[in-house]
Amino acid sequence: MKILILSPRLPHTLGKADSMTVYRIIRYFAQRHEVYLACFYDHDAELAHVPDLKKLCQEVQCVKLRKWQSALNVAGALARGGAPLQVAYYRDCRMRRVVNGMLERCKPDLAYAHLIRMGEYLKDKRGMLRVLAMQISQTLNYRRMIANIRSTFYRMLYRVEYNRVCRYEPAITKSFDICLLISKHDKESLYGHERVDNVFYSPHGVDVEFYTPSRQVEKENAILFCGVLETPTNIDAVLFFYQDIFPLIKEQVPGVRLYLVGISPPAVIHKIAEDDPSVVVTGFVEDIRSYYCKAKVGIDPLRIGAGLQNKLLIGMSMGLPMVCTSIANEGIAGVPGKHLLIADVPQDFANAVIELFTNPAKAESIAREARKYVEGKWTWEYYFDILEKHFIDLAHKV
Repeated sequence: MKILILSPRLPHTLGKADSMTVYRIIRYFAQRHEVYLACFYDHDAELAHVPDLKKLCQEVQCVKLRKWQSALNVAGALARGGAPLQVAYYRDCRMRRVVNGMLERCKPDLAYAHLIRMGEYLKDKRGMLRVLAMQISQTLNYRRMIANIRSTFYRMLYRVEYNRVCRYEPAITKSFDICLLISKHDKESLYGHERVDNVFYSPHGVDVEFYTPSRQVEKENAILFCGVLETPTNIDAVLFFYQDIFPLIKEQVPGVRLYLVGISPPAVIHKIAEDDPSVVVTGFVEDIRSYYCKAKVGIDPLRIGAGLQNKLLIGMSMGLPMVCTSIANEGIAGVPGKHLLIADVPQDFANAVIELFTNPAKAESIAREARKYVEGKWTWEYYFDILEKHFIDLAHKV
């Protein structure tokens, strides 16, 4: 089967979550199918990953995202109304020419758009199976942003986007043969979801061989939060934990440290480490596994978001006992008290973290069961096998 993949970011293993997911999809499907890729990229340094992609793909076309053009697109969309701002942000005539050219040359059996921002390039095309990987419900995501974001300006902006994705998401599903969502929570958040009948649930996984526990690193009295620190969802999670939960833990766990590990931490997060010596902000880390190994407890205090949390899956795969909110666990469905601990209010979250510090047997049991759960259900191959079979079945019906 010939598969054309459209990605809003250049796929590679060190990128953001969607970038890593698309890279894994390419690597998996390239084993038995012809894969073609068209993607945006932000910085020239990312092009260092293109040779690796060319080993996997029959053709790779990259278009640099022009931020000035994206800003003008968003300004125009605000003035006109209509499509979500994120869709306008990624609207580019050069990408449209690239996609049209690849469709003509490659004549794919299946075209796959990753996220709604790339769906625009395929929604009017015919003659092949078209798949839209919505992944998460932006309706659900922005609803939670509005409820939790502290900035009045961003709350107003997110409300604008929320009103647009509410209308857009159920409408665009009608332009594709199949739409991929991570969980039933995402589908049920769509307006008129009862009438959306072409959804296939397709979570992604984690590299359980790479993210393997190691006892060679000495444990520290430390809590770990790991993620892309520039995103609004992670900024809110970090501030929520640091301001409302961490002080409660400090009262009961003397000398505890908090590691905030991830790329692009903004000034507000750097300021935490400058003012509090018990907090370490690392910035980009080449290999995050060492931090998972030396921390005693991992956290995901997410209040905004939808879909599936990579940071939670990685922590569970690394055998690190995790405490998270129920929102963070939605897509993974770990069993509370067995695979992880769940708490949504500050005192309960603090108590859960303290319990893992003070009850090593409980912490060890949760870490062990979490690793087994990920090995059994959350590998990349587990879900990609199912997705591949579904694609093949669809192709046979055409």
